[in-house]
Amino acid sequence: MPAYIANHEKKKRIFAKRERELRHAIKHGFSREKLALAAEKLRTAKINVFKCRFAANRPVQPHEFRPEELAAQDRELERWVAMTPEEIIALYETGS
Repeated sequence: MPAYIANHEKKKRIFAKRERELRHAIKHGFSREKLALAAEKLRTAKINVFKCRFAANRPVQPHEFRPEELAAQDRELERWVAMTPEEIIALYETGS
């Protein structure tokens, strides 16, 4: 057993930060390329939150996390893996 105990709250804070960045970019009318980059960062952060949940609930190591394989079991993960950057932008433009 390692002496280090992982703190998974950090990934949630990073996701919240990426959400704020995307909302800021939308509000201030950034270019579509910058919005798409912010949306990709947001998707990566959300998948990392799922990865932390995966590691916390299983004895399997986080490097064995395969989002595409687990998406069949988790509808929300499936949604985030399948969304395009444009869909993520549209989701946050409408305020959902």
